[in-house]
Amino acid sequence: MAILPDFAHAFLEDLHEAGRSKLTLKQYESDLKKFFSWLEAEQKKTDMNTLKALRKDDIQKYFVYLHNKKLSHATIRRLATVLSRFLKYHQCIAAHDIHKLSHTAPLRSLTSNDFIEGEEFTKIIYTMKLRYSEATGKKAARNFLVERNAAIASLIRAFGLTPTEVYAITMEHVNLAQGELSIPFGTTMKKFAVEKQIMEDIRTYFYSIPELFRPKYHSKDPLFVAFNNVSLSFQYDYDRQKPKALSVRAIQEMIKDEVKRAGLRKISAVNLRNTAILEEIQQGKSDEYIMERFSLTSEAALRRYKQYLLALDEKVSSTK
Repeated sequence: MAILPDFAHAFLEDLHEAGRSKLTLKQYESDLKKFFSWLEAEQKKTDMNTLKALRKDDIQKYFVYLHNKKLSHATIRRLATVLSRFLKYHQCIAAHDIHKLSHTAPLRSLTSNDFIEGEEFTKIIYTMKLRYSEATGKKAARNFLVERNAAIASLIRAFGLTPTEVYAITMEHVNLAQGELSIPFGTTMKKFAVEKQIMEDIRTYFYSIPELFRPKYHSKDPLFVAFNNVSLSFQYDYDRQKPKALSVRAIQEMIKDEVKRAGLRKISAVNLRNTAILEEIQQGKSDEYIMERFSLTSEAALRRYKQYLLALDEKVSSTK
């Protein structure tokens, strides 16, 4: 793995000062090392002049290289996002073509395994809400987080949010009294009514946080707060004078852990999001609405869902 140059460390330092979590910074560093390993092998140099000289064809080679390594599309999208932000930070021309080029290889077809059945989700929520009668360590910590975790899984399933979007929810976005949540819609935010049970879980979790450390109403404090499994307390960032946000990685791992606890097949946040997208398409929403509502980056991404529905209809017709 390549050693990051000083100008890459400067980018990471800026992210640190902006309040990014240690886990996020570690992921960014790992993703940038992948890029610089490729750049060193391809260009034999990793200095700033080499970076600034990169053009569309060079970036396309990088994504072909990633696709050839059989990385998942979700991983490639993440790598594209990190690289785009890094190149924009250093004002490199190639930054503007990154997301288009990350889709140069055809997306694989969706199958039933990419979605979640209603019975499966019901079981996940049911087991999520079962508390351990006698628990220590991580099990004891989980008992404090039942409603928080159930609310997160339910929001992803109901609105097709990504873990990154859940992480980004602040108290500015939620109205506990009215039961509303503002979520990304294209380049703006749009209010949506939240199901009663989900709001009850959010309120129960919210008021379980000691008032002194509780996210403040109408502020940029995160809605979902990280938890210390040792001290059994919600975490507070004293440097920034606000609760510490639950990280993207922690959200992903929490869902995987709860799925495993429920004894189900491998299911992730992606399955929940995919199902929400599919339902909106089935309801006849326009392509423009779907693209904006779920921040899909290309028509090819939308086409996969439509092709899955078409194949499903053909399968049903053939069995009649």
